[in-house]
Amino acid sequence: MLVPENEPPEDFAQRERQRLRHKHKLLPRSARQTLRRFGRRISHPVKIAWCDWAASMMIGLMPLLCHAVLHFAARPPADWDDNWSPDLLFISITNSGVVTVTVFTRMLGDTYSLASMTPGMRVIWGMTIVCFALASMLYGAAVTGMGNQFTGLTSVIFVVFTAYCSLTFELAVAR
Repeated sequence: MLVPENEPPEDFAQRERQRLRHKHKLLPRSARQTLRRFGRRISHPVKIAWCDWAASMMIGLMPLLCHAVLHFAARPPADWDDNWSPDLLFISITNSGVVTVTVFTRMLGDTYSLASMTPGMRVIWGMTIVCFALASMLYGAAVTGMGNQFTGLTSVIFVVFTAYCSLTFELAVAR
């Protein structure tokens, strides 16, 4: 927080707190109360797990959203239907990759240890890593034109499987 030269730090801090308090009141009272009640029910690590998972899904959905916008707002290419598989695979790659990196980071920071994982959690984490590798491989095949009629279906299966495994694992680590 940078303090202007002509103002004492205490006055600036007080003004900053008032500004943030005013910004908080932009939400309707009922929305603030609902958020508070929802926040009390979910513990802090679980909130972080949901946010990690949602962020990875949002990052993965960006190419798919761009593809959809271009389809409706511009003239789609002739092979438009063939281009959805890489977008779906990108969701799987991003989601499983972010979850895997998040867990590795927690382990490096001594927040979480491999010894505290149950055997079931280890299997889910392993399946998430395998899904990351297979989706990456299929992504390479799809973008180089080596896909076939099953590439789209396989992509959808990877998205659902990765979303389930990553969310299950994130919540298990958070608890």
